[in-house]
Amino acid sequence: MKKTLKTIVKILSALVALLVIGVGGYLIYAYAQYHRLPDALTQTVKNPQTQQVELGKNYKMMTFNIGYGSYPPSFNFFMDGGKDVRAYSKKAVQSAINEDIRLIKAENPDFGNIQEIDWQGDRSRQVNEPQMVRKALSNYSTVLTQNYDSAYLFYPVTKPIGKAKSGIMTYSKYQITDSTRYQLPIETNFNKFFDLDRAFNVTILPIKNSDKKFVIFNTHMSAFIKDQKIQREQLLTLFDKMKKYVKAGDYIICGADYNHVLAGKAHPELTWMKPFPTAHLPKGMRVVAPTNAPTVRSLDYAYEAKNPKNTFGIIDGFLVSSNIQSLSVKTIDNQFKSSDHQPVLINFTLKK
Repeated sequence: MKKTLKTIVKILSALVALLVIGVGGYLIYAYAQYHRLPDALTQTVKNPQTQQVELGKNYKMMTFNIGYGSYPPSFNFFMDGGKDVRAYSKKAVQSAINEDIRLIKAENPDFGNIQEIDWQGDRSRQVNEPQMVRKALSNYSTVLTQNYDSAYLFYPVTKPIGKAKSGIMTYSKYQITDSTRYQLPIETNFNKFFDLDRAFNVTILPIKNSDKKFVIFNTHMSAFIKDQKIQREQLLTLFDKMKKYVKAGDYIICGADYNHVLAGKAHPELTWMKPFPTAHLPKGMRVVAPTNAPTVRSLDYAYEAKNPKNTFGIIDGFLVSSNIQSLSVKTIDNQFKSSDHQPVLINFTLKK
């Protein structure tokens, strides 16, 4: 009997030791793999266009968080209280991206911003989403900016989300002279492995017969972040960069997923639906947001159009300088067919 107990104890001790070695080894790997890209990185403009933006003309711009092609109406996400982790299949991701492309082509915007576009992502079944979008939007210049390149995240333990490269993309029918990626503040404790890296992109377009510039900002702010100070610092970092262009008299528009409520009811109990700090916007900038339909749904439940249980809000939209006249803004209500977000469209003019 004693011999049997000793054997059991040895086996259990060996298993515990292996577990400790495994967990320790993973933590070493995660810390070793973790990195942030340097600040102020010049970005590559693919498929450059030559036509220049003009003052006094009407233009159309779309901003759309495509949810890395992984959030159809039936999807509920583990970080939002649901159960699903990775996209259902490679085919499902491709189908969602094709639907996103259809929406873009149907509206035919002059400019556009995309958030949460993946490549080399386990969660999005290794679909090269930028490649699909670029191939379909062959008459646009594109700038792809990396948000993060994560190590393999062994979380949830029973169904890990894995590795991912993800970012934001800006596309334009008009000439782009340069584009730059800037860092955003993030948490520095262990939570950084879940928020990874964050950035915003500034893309510069020359204006015909003018010494001013048309400046497009694109960003995707942190959602599941516990430190509200970091959330505030992210927005203030974005605002500070805008001041430079406001002071120069340039024309500025930021189409983004702010993970703050731009219009309608806020939900402070959620980390990603607190009120937007409009009072802290730089002088000369304003919020332009839709009110006809929500731009986002929560992922704690699947979306059922006839009897939805989700929380809805307006967290996607535009920040616009006073020298841009906004003619109209609306949510393209697609019943969350391909993402947990819906695209937002603005019609505007650069004032003479």
